[in-house]
Amino acid sequence: MKYPTFFGIDLTSTEAKPSACLGLDGKSQLVYLGFLTKNRDIVALLNLYSPQVIAIDAPLSLPLGLCCLEQSCTCKPKFPRKNRQCDQELRQQGIPCYPTSKKTFIKDLIYRGIELKARIGCRTNQICQVIEVYPFASKARLFGETVPRKTTKQGMSFIRDKLEDILPDLKLYSDMLNHDICDAAVAAYTALLYHRNKVDVLGSSEEGVIVIPI
Repeated sequence: MKYPTFFGIDLTSTEAKPSACLGLDGKSQLVYLGFLTKNRDIVALLNLYSPQVIAIDAPLSLPLGLCCLEQSCTCKPKFPRKNRQCDQELRQQGIPCYPTSKKTFIKDLIYRGIELKARIGCRTNQICQVIEVYPFASKARLFGETVPRKTTKQGMSFIRDKLEDILPDLKLYSDMLNHDICDAAVAAYTALLYHRNKVDVLGSSEEGVIVIPI
């Protein structure tokens, strides 16, 4: 594909459960929507489209000092905060997020996110940027801090309406817009905003950053 594209991936913690993937072009038009299971299939899709920015909804790094998240390992975080600086900055803005310490309950998701980022970097045909996003934070910035829970009927109706306003092509797929596809759409739109320099970058390049819309 010669035109610029921007992808969002709502990554699951295991390849046994499909991950929602959505791609946009530079005019916010839909170029891909679907579910993939294996990391290799996700990488193959990205190789096909050669996106400028890939936004993954999963932690893509560990707190400084940690080599893993195993309780049995002697590695320790460099700072007393234990979680990453970007996580702390989100919380300081009143946006709760998942822990990234050794006590996290999303260990498998973190490992998979780090692995996928590495595989994208090794195997994509062209230079691209892989960024970490958090759709809950993106929705708070884009649609206001009182976004209803996505697991409720009210929440899904709210987010569908908001997304269809900024991504009109999604109206054609309204019936299949579950919360996974919606999160992938938010991730892809955040990737596009990153390309347009319309985002805030939380954290440090040394440890890892989270990108959210201005």
